[in-house]
Amino acid sequence: MKKDKNSYYNGTLTQYATELIELGIGNGKVIKIGEIDESIVEDLRKNGIVLLDLDVIVGQSAIFKYRNHPKIAKSANIPIEHYHFIEDAVQRPMHIYEDISKKELVYVYTHPYIEQKVVKVVVHPNYKKHGRVSNLAKSWGIIHEEDMNGRQYRMIQ
Repeated sequence: MKKDKNSYYNGTLTQYATELIELGIGNGKVIKIGEIDESIVEDLRKNGIVLLDLDVIVGQSAIFKYRNHPKIAKSANIPIEHYHFIEDAVQRPMHIYEDISKKELVYVYTHPYIEQKVVKVVVHPNYKKHGRVSNLAKSWGIIHEEDMNGRQYRMIQ
């Protein structure tokens, strides 16, 4: 969803999400929450993949997706007032993994949340939609830290 820099929301992810939910409809903007980590750039380069941009963005569809998500019942949804943890995961990750079980290339950033739990943010590099390409933070949630030790993840940082 590579957008013109002018269509980036200026503010925090919490502010962006709050405004969208209050409006109830999209505003045509995306928000930059960080940049692809150098370890991912290098991992992709080793596999012959070149990133078209370094910005990691969140689009309005992800915000609306989590408004009434089933994760809420399992306490795995991140409340809007804690969305700064999503930005922290991308800007200052505890670990970064490649999810090798997915058919599409995705990287998972983690960041400490509460005791023995982490925020998990899934980023799709070079994600293509409607002819645009971006590094899209498409999903996030709260998981037990030990869940990242499974076979589906390859730690790269």
